[in-house]
Amino acid sequence: MRLVRAARRLRWLLWAGMVIAPLLTLAGLVGAWQGASSWGGAGFDAGGLALGWATALALAQGALVAAALHPLARLLGEVTPEQLFPPQASRRFGRFATLLLAAALVHGVLPALVAAWLAYRRGDVHMVLSLDGADLLSLLVTAVLWLVARFFDAAARLEEDQRSIV
Repeated sequence: MRLVRAARRLRWLLWAGMVIAPLLTLAGLVGAWQGASSWGGAGFDAGGLALGWATALALAQGALVAAALHPLARLLGEVTPEQLFPPQASRRFGRFATLLLAAALVHGVLPALVAAWLAYRRGDVHMVLSLDGADLLSLLVTAVLWLVARFFDAAARLEEDQRSIV
């Protein structure tokens, strides 16, 4: 029963995160476009990119994070004392992991690639592709979650196959 209560509490945090993540992104962007270092307590760092490019990437990342939290919140809402692993669990967790991995790529890898591409187009031969340790760690963690989701899918298919044989 404690696990079900914890799932319910975490579900509410995820629903709040689905609203807060885009709002913080928008607040940071409003401040950046107004020339302030922060707005409404949210800051924004363009990471050396032009503000237009950084805005597009930030909006994509905020939307992906909010979208990733949705299937996880739904999954946690389906947890009951009788069924801790609902039938849709592997599919919902897979969506969460895939969208979170996409958000990590938009946050870490895509800005570096865009910056390198823009430098190449300007004819800058001394371009540097930079990723920090936090970006690499987030990519590693989200890639592991994505792989675990694939394992869950395979296990669910095997279980279904076993049921159909019997």
